[in-house]
Amino acid sequence: MDYAGQGIRYYYVVAPSDDKNRGGGESIGPYSAGGIMCCYSVPQKWHEGLSVDVVVSYPLEGDTTDERSESLARREAEGKLNETIHVDVPKYEMPASGTLWVQFLPDKKATVVVSDLSPTHDEFPGEVKGWPVPSEEYRGKLIDQKLALAQDRLERDQRDLIKFNRDPENTLNEYWNLFNRTRATDVLDRFSGANDPQFESFLEDYLKNNLESDENEIQMLQDARP
Repeated sequence: MDYAGQGIRYYYVVAPSDDKNRGGGESIGPYSAGGIMCCYSVPQKWHEGLSVDVVVSYPLEGDTTDERSESLARREAEGKLNETIHVDVPKYEMPASGTLWVQFLPDKKATVVVSDLSPTHDEFPGEVKGWPVPSEEYRGKLIDQKLALAQDRLERDQRDLIKFNRDPENTLNEYWNLFNRTRATDVLDRFSGANDPQFESFLEDYLKNNLESDENEIQMLQDARP
């Protein structure tokens, strides 16, 4: 589980004294949780000094493909593709049962908990309770990304509706061909072709509905922004 909101490219856990005892390998989105990965084994009996190494690769820096590629090359050259967090395993019920929970925390820290209970349970033995909760900053970032996509669609649909009003013949042919490529054939079975007056009426309603849907989505996203 990622409580830091940074996200994880991949990670695995390995016993400090036994490289063959390891498990994990998945990626985790910011403020998200992954699934159960196979297969790391803890001793049936807990003992003082029990620990685990969490080997993690954090997301690459940059927003573009080129920037992330440069970040990857730099890490590889510096030998810093992975980072190892040495974590003490807190005392657990014996004999051991359940799951080894890995909780990623801010400042590149981590904690582990051995339990058959989830973090939302009242008796979960870990210090960090509950599932990760996205920060307002992160939620705002996601909404801004969705807003940008919705605004792009709105502009495209506005252009298409203007084009339909100015040049209906070409627009009808373009959309007829588009629907034939991307939509189920039964959608167009009721029309004889691009010049069918019923198809013209259908396309006009389709474009107007898209426009209305875009505007409603943009309004909802704006209202939901922190």
